[in-house]
Amino acid sequence: MDKILLKKILSDFQISDDLLTFNKISSGYINDTFKVFTNNTPKYILQKINSKVFKKPEYIFHNINLIKDNSVNIGITFINSKSNKPYTINDSAYWRLMNYEPGSKTFNTTNDNLVAFESGKVLSNFHEKLKNLDLTNFKEIIPNFHNLTLRLLQFEKACNYKENNCFNEIALIKKLSTNFDIIDNTNLENRLCHNDSKLNNILFNQANKGLYLIDIDTIMPGSILYDFGDCVRTLVNTVSEEEKDLNKIEFNKEMFKFFIDGFKPSLKTINKNELKLLSLSVALMPFLHGVRALTDHLNGNKYFKVTYENQNLIRAKNLIRFSEIAILNKEYMTRLINKNSI
Repeated sequence: MDKILLKKILSDFQISDDLLTFNKISSGYINDTFKVFTNNTPKYILQKINSKVFKKPEYIFHNINLIKDNSVNIGITFINSKSNKPYTINDSAYWRLMNYEPGSKTFNTTNDNLVAFESGKVLSNFHEKLKNLDLTNFKEIIPNFHNLTLRLLQFEKACNYKENNCFNEIALIKKLSTNFDIIDNTNLENRLCHNDSKLNNILFNQANKGLYLIDIDTIMPGSILYDFGDCVRTLVNTVSEEEKDLNKIEFNKEMFKFFIDGFKPSLKTINKNELKLLSLSVALMPFLHGVRALTDHLNGNKYFKVTYENQNLIRAKNLIRFSEIAILNKEYMTRLINKNSI
């Protein structure tokens, strides 16, 4: 992206730094994100919000402000623009600026038990902080974000719309989908959730201690099943979701055990209906993301950013395979969850 444009956007915020340089962060599938340096030291994170995904970006800031108004600190510090808003608008695009956490890092994958424990702890602390907030005034930022029934309908439409060579994946999705009917038929408790709590959205310090969740665009009412399943599936899957060799995909039981140790305080507050479904959510979330990735592939990659051919197809195959493996490990997860919820 044009550095002149980036500097112009930064000039709209309440900062006085000069000698600014930029480094694009390429790990995200949705927003455009840049690390901003001053004198070769990282100081800010600048982000352009994807308006194709977030149809009403102002809802993001509305929800974040509601949290701040309730004196809840979720870690991220936003810098106001010169018009005293937590964003600026350039050519109809919303941009925001955040302080960079010195010495921080993220993981796409890991086999470190401490990272697993700290991830559970960060997610539990996040829900503990938000559990008493009144949901009435919070906006639904992306309607039906984790609605599997809707995602399967969109998938069916994409299959019918375009000839494709994804017959095996389509058949497997239809076969696996019946495992999740029970979630649709259960009355889930509505609470304030992150809704995108995968491992690389957790910030750590250099000693691998968990700090807080980042990428908080999707904080809105939802089910804890989605936060639990999304976090666990990215921890216990031993490879990246873009790994092409599906034989390398495994379920790391040790990592799950350490995650549960960190998440234990929340297990004692979850209602019985949800507690029974937590283990299934670890299969649900990769399945749902796999359905979305394959739908986007069939639709011509209109939602997720892709950087190489068949990226969404590769992700879909990987995610759906892990969903199968998670189902095979459901009894193991259930035993550990029940043991730690007492």
